[in-house]
Amino acid sequence: MRVERREGETVEQLIRRFNKGVVAERITKTYREKMHFISKSEQRKEKRRRAERNRRKKLAKAAALGLN
Repeated sequence: MRVERREGETVEQLIRRFNKGVVAERITKTYREKMHFISKSEQRKEKRRRAERNRRKKLAKAAALGLN
């Protein structure tokens, strides 16, 4: 990720813009994921777990709003 200083931009603003770019591009998340090898089967299991967690969250939210 490369950020060039704009005219009249302070160092703090430049750093803030850099950090926003890093978050937007998910650089740190990708780095953490690739630090350790995770087999395809483990990736699928995690994907299923995440989907189930999201489904339960949506159901709970709908129940709280009285949609069920």
